[in-house]
Amino acid sequence: MKNKFKDRGYHDKNLGSTVNELIALTQEEALRKNAKDGTEEKKCTFVTTYTPDKWQVPAIHRNNWETVKSDPQLPLTKYEAPRVGFVKIKPQVKLHPPPPKAHVLLSTSLPRSTSPSSNSQELKDLLELIEWPAPPSPTSFEFSTSPLTTDYHLLWPRATYYVGEHVEVLITARDHQGQKKTYGGDYFQAKLHSPRLKAGVTGSITDHRNGSYTVSFLLAWPGEVQISIILIHSSEAIAILKEKRETRPDKVYFHGYFEHNGSQEVMECNVVPPSKEVCEYQDRGTGERWYCVRPAQLPCSGYLEHSAGGSRQILTSAEEPLLMGSVKEKVISSKVKLFNVLPRNNSFDDRGLCRPGLSNPEPSGFYYEDAWHSRVCRNKQFSHPSNVTACLAEKVVYMFGDSTLRQWWEYLVEFVPSLQRLDLRVSYAPGPLLATDTQHDYLIEWRAHQRPLSMKRTRLQELRYVANELDGMGGGNEGLVIVINCLAHFVTFPVIVYVNRIRTIRDAVIRLLERSPQTKVLIKSGNTGYLYAHGSDWLSLQLDTVLRAMFTGLPVTILDAWQMTSCHYLSKSIHPGKAIIKNEVELMLSFICPQ
Repeated sequence: MKNKFKDRGYHDKNLGSTVNELIALTQEEALRKNAKDGTEEKKCTFVTTYTPDKWQVPAIHRNNWETVKSDPQLPLTKYEAPRVGFVKIKPQVKLHPPPPKAHVLLSTSLPRSTSPSSNSQELKDLLELIEWPAPPSPTSFEFSTSPLTTDYHLLWPRATYYVGEHVEVLITARDHQGQKKTYGGDYFQAKLHSPRLKAGVTGSITDHRNGSYTVSFLLAWPGEVQISIILIHSSEAIAILKEKRETRPDKVYFHGYFEHNGSQEVMECNVVPPSKEVCEYQDRGTGERWYCVRPAQLPCSGYLEHSAGGSRQILTSAEEPLLMGSVKEKVISSKVKLFNVLPRNNSFDDRGLCRPGLSNPEPSGFYYEDAWHSRVCRNKQFSHPSNVTACLAEKVVYMFGDSTLRQWWEYLVEFVPSLQRLDLRVSYAPGPLLATDTQHDYLIEWRAHQRPLSMKRTRLQELRYVANELDGMGGGNEGLVIVINCLAHFVTFPVIVYVNRIRTIRDAVIRLLERSPQTKVLIKSGNTGYLYAHGSDWLSLQLDTVLRAMFTGLPVTILDAWQMTSCHYLSKSIHPGKAIIKNEVELMLSFICPQ
């Protein structure tokens, strides 16, 4: 509740004292009716529009009330110092370019165009947003952060803990010699969980830039809980990942299959030119480019098919130890024991309906008894196929993205008996995959986004840019739902490549919403668990931050799959298990059908 008042702009100083007074009350004192003493009739009410700088207004009134009521022109002589009431003003918001570091609310209009200058400023803002503290100088392995010597302890331990409170721990990072680190930049993931209750919530981590980190956990359910903290990467490893991301985009490459007059050649392709002699392909709609090494004998027009290629070893002998399996993705040891959380009798659900534009708080939700409880809005469970069909009846759902979004399509087809897949005679990996429910008059289609894509050999004509697909849609369909994800296949490439792709998708979303304002657009965030060659949750986190910032302020929904995949009891995987997929799909449906 305190956070809700803070979101409305109320000052921390006022809220802190009020909340402390309320917490100190016993149940009997809280329920006792105050007797009226007649002083209420002697008070008037002063109402003003609230802004954060007005928190001192009540004190100013009290201190100067005698002077005010002495004015003979004002009939205030019989009144005591007034109550002060605040009303909220509707903020005016500038949407474009999206200011990533600001809290942006919805506007009634959408930005109509971009320009080279605004794009350049947006890129600058995004790079500042994801800037990560680097080690002061190149560091040898023995002085890098070690998961074996790093530990954490509970801050301000208490005899009792209650649901709704927060608990904090302090991480102390140490190197392989056991010496405390003096700078930050390590990447940890933390969760508080109850395996027996199938419950979990992510922790919010603050880097103090001195080798220590504070982790705050919301106590969201009653029962026995425990803490788990994982060192994903040391700051020294992250410095390497960042440098290789920007300077070695060739570390992951693709194959292009050329054919002409019966002859065939297989060439290396990528988002950047892989050699001096290349075939360049530019999409007319988005302006994006793709490159393949020019075949020795065949024309560039012979490029017909695409597939994953491979990866290159790019680390030096000094860099390899910092990224080896024994020092990354490792649980940190601690003497912090399990502790019990007691229920609160006065808890209530103050969440609203799931609607576009809602921001994701920290944490955005938690698992309890294997069900996701969103803190964004009042999400629902769709435990029976009839619940799903009632929601999706007379709707058209288009899903554009990678295989993590295809899992949602597959779940729905498996879960709902009346939803039947139609065989379109296309490759399964890129799609399109179409399923229809003729009994309830709706369809769901999934198709892959355009390259870069690590996948089996497929025809180029089956790969489409999401922006072009959105631009091909008309307006006026009240049942139109768009679900988009685009992240995992971009983590190994320079950030600008990803920004350019998301910008084309975002601008196409804006154009679609101008034509069809009633269309529901949902953006799936990234998953944790990208453990393939040259992949990393840190790289994914960087792009996930960019994705959220670029869609901030638009009337779309950000579905926080990041936290849903990071605090579940199942083993972490870029392709999570069915229990997680079920909860992700149900969160999506809660926004499609909030009532």
